[in-house]
Amino acid sequence: MRVTKRLAAMGAAALMVAALGAFTGCSSNAANEEVIRTSITEELDPYKNHDSSVISQIQTQNAVGLATIGIDGEEYANALLDGFDYTIEDVTVNGNEASATLVMTQKDIDEAEAEAIMEELAADPAFLEMSQDERKTAVSDKIFEYISSVEAAPQDPVTIDFVLNGNTWELTDESTARMQSLFTF
Repeated sequence: MRVTKRLAAMGAAALMVAALGAFTGCSSNAANEEVIRTSITEELDPYKNHDSSVISQIQTQNAVGLATIGIDGEEYANALLDGFDYTIEDVTVNGNEASATLVMTQKDIDEAEAEAIMEELAADPAFLEMSQDERKTAVSDKIFEYISSVEAAPQDPVTIDFVLNGNTWELTDESTARMQSLFTF
Protein backbone atom coordinates (compact mmCIF):
# COMPACT_ATOMS: atom_id res chain seq x y z
CA MET A 1 0.00 0.00 0.00
CA ARG A 2 1.46 3.29 -1.01
CA VAL A 3 0.24 6.42 0.73
CA THR A 4 0.08 9.47 -1.53
CA LYS A 5 2.66 12.13 -0.62
CA ARG A 6 1.48 14.90 -2.93
CA LEU A 7 -1.72 16.83 -2.67
CA ALA A 8 -2.85 18.73 -5.70
CA ALA A 9 0.52 20.42 -5.87
CA MET A 10 0.45 20.84 -9.62
CA GLY A 11 -3.05 22.25 -9.35
CA ALA A 12 -2.00 24.63 -6.60
CA ALA A 13 0.95 25.86 -8.64
CA ALA A 14 -1.22 26.31 -11.72
CA LEU A 15 -3.91 28.09 -9.73
CA MET A 16 -1.33 30.37 -8.16
CA VAL A 17 -0.05 31.37 -11.58
CA ALA A 18 -3.63 32.00 -12.70
CA ALA A 19 -4.40 34.05 -9.61
CA LEU A 20 -1.23 36.08 -9.98
CA GLY A 21 -2.15 36.65 -13.59
CA ALA A 22 -5.36 38.28 -12.44
CA PHE A 23 -3.37 40.99 -10.72
CA THR A 24 -1.39 43.48 -12.72
CA GLY A 25 2.05 44.64 -11.78
CA CYS A 26 1.95 47.73 -9.60
CA SER A 27 4.36 50.62 -9.55
CA SER A 28 5.56 50.22 -5.97
CA ASN A 29 7.30 47.27 -4.34
CA ALA A 30 4.90 47.38 -1.38
CA ALA A 31 1.89 47.05 -3.67
CA ASN A 32 3.56 44.20 -5.57
CA GLU A 33 4.41 42.47 -2.29
CA GLU A 34 0.77 42.71 -1.26
CA VAL A 35 -0.38 41.28 -4.62
CA ILE A 36 1.90 38.28 -4.12
CA ARG A 37 0.86 37.77 -0.47
CA THR A 38 -2.81 37.95 -1.40
CA SER A 39 -2.36 35.47 -4.22
CA ILE A 40 -0.52 32.96 -2.03
CA THR A 41 -3.18 33.32 0.67
CA GLU A 42 -6.01 32.77 -1.82
CA GLU A 43 -4.35 29.60 -3.07
CA LEU A 44 -3.35 28.05 0.26
CA ASP A 45 -6.32 28.99 2.47
CA PRO A 46 -8.56 26.39 0.77
CA TYR A 47 -6.16 23.67 1.99
CA LYS A 48 -6.08 25.15 5.48
CA ASN A 49 -9.89 25.41 5.56
CA HIS A 50 -10.54 21.97 4.01
CA ASP A 51 -12.62 23.59 1.26
CA SER A 52 -14.83 21.19 -0.65
CA SER A 53 -12.94 21.87 -3.90
CA VAL A 54 -9.66 20.72 -2.30
CA ILE A 55 -11.29 17.69 -0.69
CA SER A 56 -12.80 16.77 -4.05
CA GLN A 57 -9.45 17.21 -5.77
CA ILE A 58 -7.74 14.85 -3.30
CA GLN A 59 -10.55 12.32 -3.69
CA THR A 60 -10.31 12.46 -7.47
CA GLN A 61 -6.53 12.10 -7.52
CA ASN A 62 -6.67 9.06 -5.25
CA ALA A 63 -10.01 7.56 -6.30
CA VAL A 64 -8.72 4.29 -7.74
CA GLY A 65 -6.37 3.52 -4.85
CA LEU A 66 -8.91 4.49 -2.22
CA ALA A 67 -11.69 2.47 -3.84
CA THR A 68 -9.43 -0.57 -4.09
CA ILE A 69 -8.98 -0.68 -0.34
CA GLY A 70 -12.38 0.69 0.61
CA ILE A 71 -11.33 4.03 2.08
CA ASP A 72 -13.75 6.94 2.13
CA GLY A 73 -12.07 9.66 0.04
CA GLU A 74 -13.50 12.57 1.99
CA GLU A 75 -12.43 11.11 5.33
CA TYR A 76 -8.97 10.39 3.88
CA ALA A 77 -8.55 13.93 2.54
CA ASN A 78 -9.66 15.51 5.81
CA ALA A 79 -7.29 13.29 7.80
CA LEU A 80 -4.37 14.33 5.59
CA LEU A 81 -5.23 18.02 5.86
CA ASP A 82 -5.70 17.92 9.62
CA GLY A 83 -3.34 20.54 11.07
CA PHE A 84 -2.33 22.02 7.72
CA ASP A 85 -1.30 25.66 7.98
CA TYR A 86 1.22 28.01 6.48
CA THR A 87 2.91 31.32 7.09
CA ILE A 88 4.28 33.75 4.59
CA GLU A 89 7.53 34.68 6.28
CA ASP A 90 8.69 37.26 3.78
CA VAL A 91 7.94 38.73 0.36
CA THR A 92 10.65 40.71 -1.40
CA VAL A 93 10.28 42.53 -4.71
CA ASN A 94 13.34 43.65 -6.60
CA GLY A 95 12.41 45.19 -9.94
CA ASN A 96 10.96 42.47 -12.19
CA GLU A 97 11.79 39.68 -9.77
CA ALA A 98 10.24 38.72 -6.46
CA SER A 99 10.51 35.97 -3.89
CA ALA A 100 8.32 34.73 -1.08
CA THR A 101 9.43 32.54 1.81
CA LEU A 102 6.80 30.12 3.10
CA VAL A 103 6.70 27.75 6.04
CA MET A 104 4.18 24.96 5.70
CA THR A 105 2.83 23.07 8.72
CA GLN A 106 1.60 19.68 7.63
CA LYS A 107 1.70 15.96 8.22
CA ASP A 108 4.76 14.29 6.80
CA ILE A 109 3.51 10.86 5.79
CA ASP A 110 6.40 8.40 5.67
CA GLU A 111 5.74 5.99 2.82
CA ALA A 112 8.23 3.44 4.14
CA GLU A 113 6.53 3.41 7.53
CA ALA A 114 3.08 3.12 5.95
CA GLU A 115 4.27 0.23 3.79
CA ALA A 116 5.79 -1.50 6.83
CA ILE A 117 2.46 -1.21 8.66
CA MET A 118 0.66 -2.76 5.68
CA GLU A 119 3.25 -5.56 5.37
CA GLU A 120 2.82 -6.34 9.07
CA LEU A 121 -0.93 -6.49 8.62
CA ALA A 122 -0.61 -8.73 5.54
CA ALA A 123 1.66 -11.12 7.48
CA ASP A 124 -0.86 -11.50 10.31
CA PRO A 125 -2.47 -14.98 10.03
CA ALA A 126 -5.79 -13.55 11.24
CA PHE A 127 -5.75 -11.11 8.31
CA LEU A 128 -5.37 -13.97 5.86
CA GLU A 129 -8.46 -15.65 7.29
CA MET A 130 -10.64 -12.52 6.86
CA SER A 131 -13.16 -12.02 4.08
CA GLN A 132 -12.37 -9.44 1.40
CA ASP A 133 -14.63 -6.86 3.07
CA GLU A 134 -13.04 -7.51 6.46
CA ARG A 135 -9.59 -7.05 4.93
CA LYS A 136 -10.61 -3.73 3.40
CA THR A 137 -11.90 -2.58 6.76
CA ALA A 138 -8.69 -3.69 8.51
CA VAL A 139 -6.52 -1.89 5.94
CA SER A 140 -8.66 1.24 6.15
CA ASP A 141 -8.51 1.21 9.96
CA LYS A 142 -4.70 0.82 9.94
CA ILE A 143 -4.27 3.64 7.42
CA PHE A 144 -6.43 6.04 9.42
CA GLU A 145 -4.74 4.98 12.64
CA TYR A 146 -1.36 5.79 11.09
CA ILE A 147 -2.44 9.10 9.51
CA SER A 148 -4.08 10.18 12.77
CA SER A 149 -0.90 9.39 14.70
CA VAL A 150 1.19 11.76 12.56
CA GLU A 151 1.25 15.27 13.98
CA ALA A 152 1.36 18.26 11.64
CA ALA A 153 4.70 20.01 12.08
CA PRO A 154 6.39 23.02 10.51
CA GLN A 155 8.52 22.06 7.54
CA ASP A 156 11.70 23.79 6.40
CA PRO A 157 11.18 27.26 4.91
CA VAL A 158 10.79 27.28 1.15
CA THR A 159 11.42 30.24 -1.11
CA ILE A 160 9.42 30.57 -4.31
CA ASP A 161 10.43 33.02 -7.00
CA PHE A 162 8.36 35.13 -9.35
CA VAL A 163 9.11 37.16 -12.46
CA LEU A 164 7.10 40.03 -13.82
CA ASN A 165 5.95 39.11 -17.32
CA GLY A 166 4.38 42.24 -18.79
CA ASN A 167 1.96 43.23 -16.03
CA THR A 168 1.65 39.75 -14.51
CA TRP A 169 3.64 38.12 -11.72
CA GLU A 170 4.37 34.48 -12.63
CA LEU A 171 6.11 31.66 -10.82
CA THR A 172 9.47 30.71 -12.30
CA ASP A 173 9.73 27.18 -13.70
CA GLU A 174 11.90 26.18 -10.74
CA SER A 175 9.35 27.57 -8.30
CA THR A 176 6.51 25.77 -10.04
CA ALA A 177 8.41 22.54 -9.37
CA ARG A 178 9.13 23.68 -5.80
CA MET A 179 5.41 24.33 -5.24
CA GLN A 180 4.69 20.80 -6.41
CA SER A 181 7.02 19.46 -3.72
CA LEU A 182 5.59 21.59 -0.89
CA PHE A 183 2.73 19.24 -0.20
CA THR A 184 3.66 16.05 1.58
CA PHE A 185 0.16 14.69 1.91
